[in-house]
Amino acid sequence: MQALLKFTNFLKDRRYALEDLERFTELVESIKQDDRCGYRMKPLTQADRVTQRCRALIHYTWHCQDYVKRILSEHGVVDADRVVNQYIEASSAIQVISYLANENKHAGIDPKKQKWALEVEPRFGKPFVYGSLQKFPHRMKPTIMIWGESLPEFEFTGAAGVGDQTFQFTDFEWLYSCNIEDKAGKPIGNAWGMCEMAFQTWLKTLADHGVAI
Repeated sequence: MQALLKFTNFLKDRRYALEDLERFTELVESIKQDDRCGYRMKPLTQADRVTQRCRALIHYTWHCQDYVKRILSEHGVVDADRVVNQYIEASSAIQVISYLANENKHAGIDPKKQKWALEVEPRFGKPFVYGSLQKFPHRMKPTIMIWGESLPEFEFTGAAGVGDQTFQFTDFEWLYSCNIEDKAGKPIGNAWGMCEMAFQTWLKTLADHGVAI
C-alpha cells in the first residue's frame, strides 16, 4: 500500500488526480473509550461491498498508466507510450490488472500487453477482510479474518501481552481485498497485492527516466 499512496499523493500534488482513497481503506473505526480499546466494523452498503471496492481500485491502478505516460512526456521522454508498454509487458501483475480492468476478455485486450494474463484468464475470487497486530513481537500475532461480500457489524476490544509489554488492539493493520484466481480456480494473488506491485512499477518507470518523487 505504500507505493499506491506515494504515487497517488504525487498525482494529487500535481493536481492530475483527486481520487479519495478513504473508500478503499476504511471499513473499520477505532474504539478508544474508557477501558475499551479495539475496533468497530461498519455495516456495508451495496456500493461498499469488498469486490466492488477491489474493482474500483483495479480500474484506478490501470488508469494510472495514462498519468505515467503524461508525466514522462512532460519530462521530454520520447515515445512515452512505447516506454510504458515495455514495463507493462514485463509485469505479470499489471497484465492481470489490465485484463480485469477491461472485464470482457473478448474486447479491449492487447495480446502484447496481456500475454501472460490471456493464458491464465484471471478473475475475481472470494473477497475478504484481514486484520493483524503486526507489531506484536511473536510469530503468533492477534489476527481477525472475515470472508464474504457482506460484513457483519461487530465490535472487538482487548489487548495482548508478551512479558511486561502490552499491545492494545487499536494498532491492527487492515487489508480489504479479493483473491485473484486463474481459470482453474487456483489463487494467483489478491487485488490489493497486485495493485501495490503495479504502483511499484509505475514509480520505477518514472524514477528510471529521471522523475523524482
